[in-house]
Amino acid sequence: MRDVSRLRGITWDHPRGIDALRAGSDAFARRTGVTVEWTARSLREFEDTPVAELTGEYDLVALDHPFIGDAVEAGALLPLDSVLPPGELRERAGDSAGPSHASYHWRGRQWGGAVDAACMVAAHRAGAVERTEIPERWDDVPAFARRHGREAVLLAANPTHLWGTVLSLCEAGADTAAGPREGWRRGADGRPEWWGDAGVDPALLGEAVERARRLLALCAPESSAADPIAVLERLADPHDAALYCPLVFGYVTYARPGARPALVAFTDAPRLGDEPVGTLTGGVGLAVSARSDAGRDAAAFVRLATSAQVQRGPAHAAGGQAGRRSVWLDARVDDEVTGFYRSTLATMDRSFLRPRLPGYPAYQRAAAEELHRGLAKGVRGRDIVTELGNLWRKHVRA
Repeated sequence: MRDVSRLRGITWDHPRGIDALRAGSDAFARRTGVTVEWTARSLREFEDTPVAELTGEYDLVALDHPFIGDAVEAGALLPLDSVLPPGELRERAGDSAGPSHASYHWRGRQWGGAVDAACMVAAHRAGAVERTEIPERWDDVPAFARRHGREAVLLAANPTHLWGTVLSLCEAGADTAAGPREGWRRGADGRPEWWGDAGVDPALLGEAVERARRLLALCAPESSAADPIAVLERLADPHDAALYCPLVFGYVTYARPGARPALVAFTDAPRLGDEPVGTLTGGVGLAVSARSDAGRDAAAFVRLATSAQVQRGPAHAAGGQAGRRSVWLDARVDDEVTGFYRSTLATMDRSFLRPRLPGYPAYQRAAAEELHRGLAKGVRGRDIVTELGNLWRKHVRA
């Protein structure tokens, strides 16, 4: 049996992904004498690698919420409600930034804790354009592109993130069609009502695909290969032609003075109607391997890393992005990241979850590639929608 005074964890390779966890690990070691050694993987691996493949080697796994269904079905995770006090889990549920805590709750059990909360929002290079020029509506984006040129508009539109954009456009369309506030309704598992067990509503999906097609025509061609980090690095470069991204996952890292040559400013996502609209929820959960020899110690680390004290203190100082709503509302914290939290909270509060159904991660990979390929080749929207429906039936076990 290995030394259980040393935990092993795997997260993703970005300061927001690993530095905050290392800061929490330092605090944990001082309190308990138990150390956590972290391995970092790429963003692409974080988005695509099945969790069950990691739980044989690691005690702690940073994950995206759609992996929960597959991981639970494989018996790969330790339910946190079996080792953490119920009152603490309820307290975290009540202090969640958007649905972040709930995203790791599945079929009556809590399988992870929100160490990080994110959703898709708009971003621009601070000071490079007037704030009044930043589009508040999707219909304002073409005018911005005409004024500043196509190279000024960048989108994270590699397959995974183009998929997120299309889903967020589905929510914007549903919100507009249903009228104020009706589009915010969620099913019991956090999915929007337009995304049922038979898949995404085809009419809404078709409209979103066509809107994404028009959007890509306004953006720099290199958008089709870009992920959020590539987009934000370019926005943070004062010599780059890129000025604006209409939809990208928010990264508090780029809103910190001195962290990059230029600050990136974040705002709520563009909308189609009159009210703020939610987008796709991202963020990071921390789960405990069911195969760990030190499950209780690993769960104790999740408890510490998801506490408001750590997220407001050492994790924030190290570059973390809080999963706690109370930290998003903390004026001192927000001032230190140039208003990142208050500028995107309306979108975060309304953000929606993807399914956690078994088979969904495989569907997302296949659907994202199909969507990306179809739009690149000029395939008719209705044919793309038909194939996405076929893939849902092939992969997802509702």
